[in-house]
Amino acid sequence: MADAVARLTAGQPGEFAVYAAPSGQAPDVCLHCDEPINAASTIKLLVLDAAYAAFRDGTLKPDEAIIVHNRFHSLVGMGSFSLDQKEDSYDPLYAEAGRPVTVIELLRVMIQYSSNLATNLMVERLGVIQIRGVVAQQGLEGITFGRMIEDFDADAKGIRNRVTARGLGGFLQKLDHGAIVGPAESRAMIGIMLGQTFNDLIPPGLPAGTLVAHKTGWVNGVRNDAAIVFLANGAHYILVELSRDLPDEAAGIKVLNAISSTVFKAYRRRLGGP
Repeated sequence: MADAVARLTAGQPGEFAVYAAPSGQAPDVCLHCDEPINAASTIKLLVLDAAYAAFRDGTLKPDEAIIVHNRFHSLVGMGSFSLDQKEDSYDPLYAEAGRPVTVIELLRVMIQYSSNLATNLMVERLGVIQIRGVVAQQGLEGITFGRMIEDFDADAKGIRNRVTARGLGGFLQKLDHGAIVGPAESRAMIGIMLGQTFNDLIPPGLPAGTLVAHKTGWVNGVRNDAAIVFLANGAHYILVELSRDLPDEAAGIKVLNAISSTVFKAYRRRLGGP
């Protein structure tokens, strides 16, 4: 499997990082999997994690209402910034400006529709330092939660959101085994991820109807996806696909689709299933 994935990426423009492993086992593919890459919206998984940790601790409630707004304090200095709605992927939340929206709804659209506005509202409520603390307490190496979305002043000072394929793979392994916050919380997070609406990277390499709990992310030249894939016989595997410096994103997507298909076929043979 590792050789097949390496062949698919060899000579392709851009850089690719891949982690693939059966649930609870060491990876069979670890291509550049310790290379830090722009997390893009996969970093929203860590905001989801921190929110469920806060639910457990009683410092946040799913039905708590947050007033929608689009002005945020930068992590550095005294400046503030607003999100560019044209760069976001979920317009309806902007129409709710000045109105209350529940935390659980913000989390849903943050993951399923990759809403940047919902993300920043949740990061503001939870706190960047608190989110970093959750990552550290859970031993999630290879993941750096730096800042809110589009906090360009912080970005200019080198404060960025970075992940490795192994780091996201480790997060998903723990999530799949009920070890992110706790079993009930892990199941709830997976339930949200099953409703992902952006499905152009890992799912096209799978048979129709295959269940995939995942989070995508993209910025210029970057296409990422991190998934728990459920085989028909009940076996699970973890697949993380990261990329950067893609001069042709459509061509890069085809490579990522092919990797997903290759990994699925290998695990279907090994783990069983139709």
